[in-house]
Amino acid sequence: MGVPYTLLLSVFYLAGGIFIFLLGLTILRSGHSSAPTQATALMLFFAGIGPILSATSIIVQSTLRPDAVVYRSMMDNFEYLWEFYFPSLLLFSLAYPREQRFLGNFVLLSFLVFAPYIVHLVTIMAGDFLSKSILDMSKELPLDRSVTLGEQTISLAGSRRIFSAILSTLVGLHKQLFLVVNITYASVALMFLSRSMRLNLNPRVTGQLRTVLIGLTVSIAGYTLSKMVRLLPEPLSSEGVSLALTNFALVAGGGSVAYAVIKQQFLGIRYVARKAILYGAAAVVFAGMYLLVVKPVSDYFGQYSVVSKEAFETGFIIMAIIAFQPLLFRIEEILEGFLLRGVDNLQARFTRLGSEISSVGNEAELEGLLRRGFGDILDATTVRLNLDPSEPRFSRLVSILERIGGPILRHELLSLGERGRLGVPIEQTLKHRRRRLGRKSRRSKRGLADAMWLVAGDDVFVPIFQERKCIGYVSLGEKTLGLRYNTDEIAQISSIANQIGISLDNIRLLRENVEQKVLEEELVTARRIQSRFLPASPPEIDGYQLSASTVPSRQVGGDYYDFGLLDGNNLALVIADVSGKGIPASLLMATLHAAVNSNHDAQKRPAMMLQRLNALLYESTSAEEFATVFYGVVDLARGRMKYANAGHEFPYIVSRDGVTQLTESGIVLGAITEYRYEEKECQIPRGGGLILFTDGVTDAERSGGECFGQERFRAVLGTNGIPSAAGLCKSILDEVEAFSKGGDYHDDLTLVVLNRD
Repeated sequence: MGVPYTLLLSVFYLAGGIFIFLLGLTILRSGHSSAPTQATALMLFFAGIGPILSATSIIVQSTLRPDAVVYRSMMDNFEYLWEFYFPSLLLFSLAYPREQRFLGNFVLLSFLVFAPYIVHLVTIMAGDFLSKSILDMSKELPLDRSVTLGEQTISLAGSRRIFSAILSTLVGLHKQLFLVVNITYASVALMFLSRSMRLNLNPRVTGQLRTVLIGLTVSIAGYTLSKMVRLLPEPLSSEGVSLALTNFALVAGGGSVAYAVIKQQFLGIRYVARKAILYGAAAVVFAGMYLLVVKPVSDYFGQYSVVSKEAFETGFIIMAIIAFQPLLFRIEEILEGFLLRGVDNLQARFTRLGSEISSVGNEAELEGLLRRGFGDILDATTVRLNLDPSEPRFSRLVSILERIGGPILRHELLSLGERGRLGVPIEQTLKHRRRRLGRKSRRSKRGLADAMWLVAGDDVFVPIFQERKCIGYVSLGEKTLGLRYNTDEIAQISSIANQIGISLDNIRLLRENVEQKVLEEELVTARRIQSRFLPASPPEIDGYQLSASTVPSRQVGGDYYDFGLLDGNNLALVIADVSGKGIPASLLMATLHAAVNSNHDAQKRPAMMLQRLNALLYESTSAEEFATVFYGVVDLARGRMKYANAGHEFPYIVSRDGVTQLTESGIVLGAITEYRYEEKECQIPRGGGLILFTDGVTDAERSGGECFGQERFRAVLGTNGIPSAAGLCKSILDEVEAFSKGGDYHDDLTLVVLNRD
């Protein structure tokens, strides 16, 4: 006598359910945290529970005595559990193949979608509990008596059974009406998936969606029939037919999704499927250890002890988990090495490539690594990292790849061009299809030519995303032997593209850090150059006090000052402010310093000195580089100073009578080829002084943006009397510091003070 047909069918469903269940469980265990992976795992998880429950029920039932009924309704009793397949299916449709816009908060949306099923679960469990509670409570009440109301006598016998029957009927009615909720959820899921298929530009993804839609349509039809057959006459209304249809619906739905996902390499599922087999094999090994070691030992000790065998068995299981945990991990490693040996070489090589990508320092190094890596792993003839917006194809391909959201092959791009769908926004796709009718031939030729120009000999285009925006793409040429790129390779390349996006962001941050360090080193070098050309200390001059001070800003400027005795009776004073910051300004300052000290015949003639400096700067610098310079020669015996000014700040003369300012000036150095500067004279009175300064003093700002200004500077000079030269320098700088209240200086503060006794 052969095995019953229902038993064979149950074994088939059990195998399918276990595979789907393990696949969903493995996806969750693999650590993926995106909305598509979570939704896929939940859908497969609950799709596998139903066949496992019902098939187990039938298989166990076939081994029990005829009077044993404990397993006969397992599928119906746990229906509220596997029905979570429907909200999981809806979440899956919202996340696959791309997340819907309103799926920003996956956790909140999941709660809202699952809420009716949670209420359904509570209702069923509470209904069974209340029914039992009513029966238990009614036993304590005098419900077997009769009650007389007027002339009527009412018997209460059997009322507890009536209440219990009413409650059970309501719970059963709820179970039957919940069929509408399940079908509604499934229909909405089909609507979203159908919409995704119509609007998706990628032919490969469209094919996978078609497979999923067919499987889910069959699944919903099978589930609906499983409920309807209960209304038919015998033998069609048998429980076995209903269970078989329900199992078929769940296996068809979960199986179609599993097939589509594996074939498309969504989430790297083929590797995950192998891992599911690995975990199943590990479970078999652990079950064998239990049957061969734990159970015999517990049976042996249990027959000689008053303690139950179950207690011994529980204790040994706990001890085995603790003692053999390292062994269990080792067994899993051995199985992984055996089952995954060789087949996952591709993923291992891509994993190594990904780790190398994370350590590159610039785009050229990254492209070289990709060229070597893809060349070795995939035998790609050409590999290009496309990040240049000026490249002719760049903007078009980036726009197409951003709308597709994933890799696209050469023949798929050509197919889109032939159908006239390149450059068409997704929301206009359906209208575009209708407008295409009647003009298909002309558009096909033009679109195909456009697509041929875009592909330009490349076989694969993989977008690089940063913050959901496509910033470039990786293009791969054909393989060395002319082979096609398979789905495993496309999935791995897509995963590497995500790491490329992260690496490019790291390269940008690294470049900014390097530029910051270079700037800091430049400032240090510029400060060193600047300090090298400033005089170390002023000379000792009878009848005069000379002092100078510079307060540097954060950005090194080009403030320059110098002084020196030309002979025993003349003192040369020069102060300058060159344009720019950093090393360029310091080098220009060095040029001025060298020119001033090399033109010996002009050192006592300020106007001639400025004319020569102007000619030098005009010939040796760009139009953006210039300098302001004040050059004076003091006759120490008479206190008379001859000077010339090339656009510099007007110096102040301080005397007992007040503060005056020199007002003569010419244009800045380096602006025009030739300029005749005028030479002027002024008197430095006894008991007075000369103050030279740069604009950093008057331009110092407080936090509100207000400048120190000429008026405050003049007031400081007028209220301080005629202190020593060093004292006057310190007094001025203290006033500027107090005004700015510790704020930053935009430029250096430079002062040169010459006091005459």
